[in-house]
Amino acid sequence: MAKIDKFLQQMVNKGATVLRLDPGDMPVAEVAGGHRLSLSTQELQAPVLDILAKEILPEAFADAFARGEKVNFDYTFEGMKFQFLLCPTKTGTRLVAGRFGAGIEGGGGAGTVPTALDSLDPLILKLLTGGGSDLYLSVDEPPLVRMAGEVESLGDYGNLPAKRLQELVQTWVPPKVWDSFMAGQDTEFARLDPGLPCRLRVSLYHDHAGPSIAVRVIPREIPDAPSLGIPDTVRRLAGLNKGLVILTGPMGSGKSTTLGCLINLVNATRKGYVVTIQDSIEFEYPKGSCLIRQREVGCDAVRQKQAIRSALRQAPDVLAVGELRDGQTLELAIQAVQTGRMVLATLSTVSQEETLSTLAGYFPQDQRRRVLAKLSDTLTALLGHTLLPKLGGGQVVAMETLFNNPGIAALIRGDQLAQIPAAMKQSRYGQVSHNEALVELIQAQKVEPMEAYLRCHDRVSFIAACQNADIAFDPRDAGQRVTSI
Repeated sequence: MAKIDKFLQQMVNKGATVLRLDPGDMPVAEVAGGHRLSLSTQELQAPVLDILAKEILPEAFADAFARGEKVNFDYTFEGMKFQFLLCPTKTGTRLVAGRFGAGIEGGGGAGTVPTALDSLDPLILKLLTGGGSDLYLSVDEPPLVRMAGEVESLGDYGNLPAKRLQELVQTWVPPKVWDSFMAGQDTEFARLDPGLPCRLRVSLYHDHAGPSIAVRVIPREIPDAPSLGIPDTVRRLAGLNKGLVILTGPMGSGKSTTLGCLINLVNATRKGYVVTIQDSIEFEYPKGSCLIRQREVGCDAVRQKQAIRSALRQAPDVLAVGELRDGQTLELAIQAVQTGRMVLATLSTVSQEETLSTLAGYFPQDQRRRVLAKLSDTLTALLGHTLLPKLGGGQVVAMETLFNNPGIAALIRGDQLAQIPAAMKQSRYGQVSHNEALVELIQAQKVEPMEAYLRCHDRVSFIAACQNADIAFDPRDAGQRVTSI
């Protein structure tokens, strides 16, 4: 029995599609949606990986591997076929194993007869076996899936007419949700299928052509903090007794996963009462030391506010309120903090200044200073998320962290939001700017500099940050035509 087999067994037991072993990192299994689960708490050293690789390396590839070339080959374990990629790097050998046949088939070429769809199940199966994260269906378009951050077409199914799409979707949707959707409302709910290794977050909405659906894969197991790359300063927030923590970033950037991880840490380390209020329940938490109650309110803002008011009467220790959509929701979140609660919330903004300006903008201009003053007193941290393609496959989050302190609180109270980045540099505990988070990933050889450059907030300051970190990077060297930097 090869030593690698124990990792493959763990991978299979967790329902994962990909195994990744990198020198200096912990072994991880990648489950549906690109989320990663740690298989051990110990980092793998280069000599160990070299032994694992050489033990299973076919003789036909030995010379190519010795020359430093990447090699691909098939490997069988207990009747299951895996495809291995061995990649020599400066720090050691990287091993990646995928379940055989997990890729998405191409299709839709000229003269191809579209595959008939009797249900959405075949599309979900393709999404999961390919390690994808999202499925998108719209009228008169082929199904689209997001794989490793990129959207691909499943053209072999052809375009979906409005009537057929509606029939497919209706079989999935609870009657009350369907009635709301047919009445013109955008709706959201969670779907749990015992036959799937994950939960599904389903969003129904109307666009110019008719009904549309977006399905997001949510792993049943909550990824642990080390596998997500969550820093210690953020993990310590799980011990917070009072304060507002806002997780920010575009849709699909990992906010919900970080929130789930923090609640899981609370459940493992504290004895208390936790209430979550979500558009759709994404994670189910294992039995721990906390009493956890979860409510699903869909995209109905009225129901969300009613649920928050109800939760406040229950005196929870930790309250997760979901998206801060308007001024009333923000006021309720602040009220919860002022009465001694830890409050977790999300907002789809991309920078610290934008986040604070958006929250203050929920109110008339003459109330802006009042709202900022309340935020300066109740805000504990802003956690910004940017999702990037990871070298070797998968995705990784660059996490920008702002922790409130007297200096930053004074700037918020005085509506001097543009000065916050400079204040972060003067008080270093826990403060990580967006550029610093991106540069750290580059230095760890987790992302390409160009990928970070394309997602940075300020290109001029990002290039300067790379130069200060001795990273030789010029966007024009990568063939990228840049009109302004």
